[in-house]
Amino acid sequence: MNNLTESTQPTSSIYENLLSQFNYAPLTILYEYIKSLDTQDYTQVLKALMEKARQNDDVNRQLQTWEQESVRPNRSRFLVKLINHTEQALEVGENNLNLSANEQAFMNILPWDIQALKFDFFYSRPLGSRSQDIFKRFIIFGDQALGFRFDFGLHVNTSFGVFSPTLTPVRTNKVASIGTTAMKCVTRIIHSSNEEPYGFTVEITLS
Repeated sequence: MNNLTESTQPTSSIYENLLSQFNYAPLTILYEYIKSLDTQDYTQVLKALMEKARQNDDVNRQLQTWEQESVRPNRSRFLVKLINHTEQALEVGENNLNLSANEQAFMNILPWDIQALKFDFFYSRPLGSRSQDIFKRFIIFGDQALGFRFDFGLHVNTSFGVFSPTLTPVRTNKVASIGTTAMKCVTRIIHSSNEEPYGFTVEITLS
């Protein structure tokens, strides 16, 4: 039986001191994660917190590696850091990514998981071309009871000057809860390239 919700002040203080060592999630989220462990064994709690912090660091390193490595010609790299601060598992649903069965299974979201996703989309902008969509995609996680839709894309606006055109990348990055049970979902761009092919990285947080 989980008694953490009825913690005494001394126990609460111990957890506050413990949680102060971890900054990969807000304090309230860390408390919820501890409750989900269903234990008051400090050793087990500490191991779980350290493992989650390590996972967060590993994902950050993976994203940094992908951001810095060379991309195939005519490809724009799109990366996602997905943080699930809930006990809910969410499977990949409708999308326009042409995923294989293995790719779709790999992208399924596990409870309290942190994962990194990589996509390389075809980038074509012939010399003298007008403004155009480079890629425009969506993916749904979960179902009608609990889920969210993620829309993302890259549009390049072109304005022609006297000597050379000016290119302005416009990055689409939207998440919305779509289930009957509301889910808080937030997304933000955490890295972007100022040069063609304008790759970028987003972070999605579920809570």
